[in-house]
Amino acid sequence: VVKEEKKVKRAEKALEAKEPELVATDEKIKHSSRKVHNAKTMYEQVGKDEERQRAKLEALRRDLVATHRAADEAAEAHRRASQYNTSLSEESLAEYRSLKAAASVLAVAERQSLEALEREEKTMARTLNQVKTKLEEIDTKRNKLTEDAALQGEKKDDLEGKLASLQADLARAKQEYENVQSERTRISRLETETNEKLADVYHRLLQAGVDRTESEREAKLKETLASLQRIFPGVRGRVVDLCKPTQRKYETAVSVILGRNIDAVVVDEEKTAIECIEYLRTQRAGQATFLPLDTISVKPVNDKYRSFAKGARLAVDVIQYEPAVERAMQHACGNALVCDTMDVAKYVCWEKGQEVKAVTLEGTVIHKSGLMTGGRSTHGSGKKWEEKDVQGLIRLRDNLKSQLQELSRSKPRGKGDENVIAEITRLESAITLAKDDLSALKLRLTGTKDELKFVERELKKLAPERKKVETAYSTLTSRIAALRAVIDEAEDGVFSSFCANIGVRNVREYEERQLKIAEEESQARLRYDQQIARLTHQAQFEEEQLQLTQTRLTTIRKTQEEEEAKVVELEEEKRRIQLQIDEARDALARLREGLNELNNSQEEKTKAVEQARKTHGRAAKVLDQALKEIGLKNDDIEKLALERSALYRKCRLEDIKLPLLRGNLKSVPMEENLREEVAMDIDEDEEGAQRPKKVQDFGIEVDFDALDDEEREDNSSETLAGIEASITKLNTEIDRMAPNLKAIERLDDVEAKLAETEREAEKARKDSKTARDQFNDVKRRRYELFTEAYNHIADRIDPVYKELTKGKSAPMGGVAYLSQEPYTAGIKYHAMPPMKRFRDMEQLSGGEKTVAALALLFAIHSYQPAPFFVLDEVDAALDNTNVAKIANYIRSHASDDFQFIVISLKGSLYERGHSLVGIYRDQDVNSSRTLTLDLTQYDD
Repeated sequence: VVKEEKKVKRAEKALEAKEPELVATDEKIKHSSRKVHNAKTMYEQVGKDEERQRAKLEALRRDLVATHRAADEAAEAHRRASQYNTSLSEESLAEYRSLKAAASVLAVAERQSLEALEREEKTMARTLNQVKTKLEEIDTKRNKLTEDAALQGEKKDDLEGKLASLQADLARAKQEYENVQSERTRISRLETETNEKLADVYHRLLQAGVDRTESEREAKLKETLASLQRIFPGVRGRVVDLCKPTQRKYETAVSVILGRNIDAVVVDEEKTAIECIEYLRTQRAGQATFLPLDTISVKPVNDKYRSFAKGARLAVDVIQYEPAVERAMQHACGNALVCDTMDVAKYVCWEKGQEVKAVTLEGTVIHKSGLMTGGRSTHGSGKKWEEKDVQGLIRLRDNLKSQLQELSRSKPRGKGDENVIAEITRLESAITLAKDDLSALKLRLTGTKDELKFVERELKKLAPERKKVETAYSTLTSRIAALRAVIDEAEDGVFSSFCANIGVRNVREYEERQLKIAEEESQARLRYDQQIARLTHQAQFEEEQLQLTQTRLTTIRKTQEEEEAKVVELEEEKRRIQLQIDEARDALARLREGLNELNNSQEEKTKAVEQARKTHGRAAKVLDQALKEIGLKNDDIEKLALERSALYRKCRLEDIKLPLLRGNLKSVPMEENLREEVAMDIDEDEEGAQRPKKVQDFGIEVDFDALDDEEREDNSSETLAGIEASITKLNTEIDRMAPNLKAIERLDDVEAKLAETEREAEKARKDSKTARDQFNDVKRRRYELFTEAYNHIADRIDPVYKELTKGKSAPMGGVAYLSQEPYTAGIKYHAMPPMKRFRDMEQLSGGEKTVAALALLFAIHSYQPAPFFVLDEVDAALDNTNVAKIANYIRSHASDDFQFIVISLKGSLYERGHSLVGIYRDQDVNSSRTLTLDLTQYDD
């Protein structure tokens, strides 16, 4: 059955191992499918981008061709237009130049002023253009910043929405994980409880066989002991029944100390022990150890161990027993010590080197040789097991095992947890990224808004400057126009006839027409060149982007094909795993059917075994009863044989003639040597059967012919009593006929001895009463002195501790008090430093223990102060603050009647003294010397 259960468990574990693989494969298939879908979507989007980029590139190329054509046409048009413009002959040009030179000497001052103003106007125009350009740039920047702020605000809203969605998903995933974990925790807790119960059931089932045997043995031993006490008056009982620990905490230690003597039987005399052993042997009642009180060797108890160490006490002092069995208890316990802790036991045995057995309250033993062993007494009452209890335990075991199987099947799978954890990790990473992006976006938005405010301030600042520059420029323009009018008027006077000849109103019209034509041609050429260059660069950029997009399309197509192939492989693996799971389930079902059949068969066989055990038990009881009856008959035979040999010896001593058919009374020994006849130990019969008792007849056969048939057959107690009464009457008459002549002398001696004994007893009673009274008086005075000292110290310990621990951070100081432990007869000292919670003294730091010890020392000293107080480096574990507190306390309490001698290496302590004494080594004389310094002559 166990093998089949192991096979079922292995099959279940294999099935459980396959199911997560199936789930993982499903997850991989879903992941790959998502990647294929995403690749297809991405391919479609990138394909659309490629078409759009290709169309844009074709449009740019068409625009470039059209621009080249338009530039050529514009150049041809300018060439044709220049043919129809005003043209001058060489004579007219020479006249124009001479008139221009003549006009240049007119209005010279105005021309110089005009040149200066034109230079100033150009400077002013550049300044105005710079201001306008700056304003336009700032305005453009403002518009761009406004758009950026709006766009960033939208992104911020999108990120906040995305973050809220991710947080909601994370909360759901965590809730799902917590639910799974709580379910797993619950199932694990139930499994733990069930396993503990199952282990307890297995232990109880294992113990049932032993306990039933132990219980039967214990019951048989008690029954035998009761029979011994009923038959033999000197049997007192077992050691474990005759003693009792004074407190429950000593039970384990006492059981370990008693050891093999715990079940020993205490008897009054060695003869009684021998008779009991013979009875056990004849009754086949087992073995027992006997402690005869009259012959056992008892070593005297060493009184020094009664107060050798605190926490150690003699074992005989922690048990209660009757005075009559004191020798047996001292023999069983000896000088063994019961120690409260292992430290006390080590102190007694190892540090003090005492060759004594020390046992702790937990049962650990340090032997006389120094070896240490641990253990506990197995002595106990034991549980009585019955068949119905064992059957109930078996049913409980089966139920617990089925519960464990159900819990194992209902436990959540580990792969699901891994997926949830992976999802939680992914969501947390996404949330972290989203938060980082949101924080960065908020920073950018804040920066954009701040920059927008700065730009608006710059616009407000530049508006007055622009107005000022425009006003100055308009004024300068007016002055230039006035000067130009004067110069134009002078030139018109010089060029009047020339202008009339060429058909223009004035010479300036001719000059502007020629300059305008040249400027327009230059600007047109520049404009077309710029447009051609822009279209060329844009076409090159779009062509590069198209190539990148085509490369990206190739990569996406390759990824899609790889993932599709991976999905096919995973689908094949999924089918394979599913087939293995189906086969494992079928095999598990077959194994469970086989296990059920084996369990049914086992139950039937168990019932048959139990029935056989019951039959065997009944037969064993019948056999035991028969053996007991045989043993009783053998006891009767032995008893009658002892009585017969006693009669033979009495007849021989009193010279009574018995009618004998054969033999002689001289062959009967005068003393019955029980030690040779009976052994102290009982040997079991090898064949397991009682044999008739063979007794020694000493070769004597009595002749009973003097008795008639009725007297031989009459064995009633009345007849025997009548015969014994006749014998007693005859003996009395014989004694009366032979009086004791020394009786009066012996009576005088006995009366004198009795008087002397009575005088000694009376004197002993008086001495005992005197000693008891003196002891009680000392005990009373000791209690009064101790109570007086304890009350004073208990009242002073808290103020002293407060004075030693108070400071700026804790003006009230700490708390210290004494408490008596009524169950351990000890005093507990508690100290709680300021601003610290309550802890035991062992858990305080070294400095805190030092301050607490000094407080207790000062409190004890305050009860009956001594003239000198010596402190040897008590500040070794203290910091400077606590050293200063100790120094202040000593300084404040020092007086002529109460002087402190402090040994210290810390200057903060000895600098507060009244005088210093230094010890140093003198190298010259190779000896120590002293130096003294009176500090009272210096200020504090």
